[in-house]
Amino acid sequence: MMEMSESLEKLRNRILSDARLKADEIIREASQKADQIRNEAHEKAEREASEILARAEAEAEAARRSIISSRIRANRLKLLEERNKIVQSVLTDVEERLSTVATTGNFQEVVKRLATESIDAIGSDHATLKIGFPKTSRDKFNLPADALPRGATVVYDEKLAEELGGVVASDSEGKIAYRNTFRAKLDRLDRELLTLVSSTIFGEQRPGQREEVEATSA
Repeated sequence: MMEMSESLEKLRNRILSDARLKADEIIREASQKADQIRNEAHEKAEREASEILARAEAEAEAARRSIISSRIRANRLKLLEERNKIVQSVLTDVEERLSTVATTGNFQEVVKRLATESIDAIGSDHATLKIGFPKTSRDKFNLPADALPRGATVVYDEKLAEELGGVVASDSEGKIAYRNTFRAKLDRLDRELLTLVSSTIFGEQRPGQREEVEATSA
């Protein structure tokens, strides 16, 4: 009876010991699992935070570039607008001066040069020249014979005054014509004239210098 009691006690102790070992192992595995989950969650949170920060920095940089680009565009538009105003002001002044060329002392030379250019353009020695200028008229239009090329027939045309004045030449058969008015000259040389006036007023800028000015203004 005593031996049976001792055997049962040993069995109970062994079961308890095995149970404690198993419980300790379960606790250890649970603790390791919990640590792993915590570490993975921490790493995931860090990755997500880094991604959010990177996106925020990229969006901030894009917004900054957009603002700078908008300011540069606005500055360019303002510069072009001011430049155009000045250029147009100069062109208006040129037109006003041309409209009064008939009242200047070198009017005969101007007419002779325009007529010679026109005759050379059509290549005819017997050209018909239509001539007209603002601030003059058919009755008052009287030039010496040597003021025009020989062989040319002169016809006064008041409509040419609307084109700031000038000469229209045609050959003897009227098939070839060359319009040599101040308005036609301005139209033909429009781009070159705008470039010349613009470069004269504003000067030439190197690409790097232009970018530096734009960035500074932005």
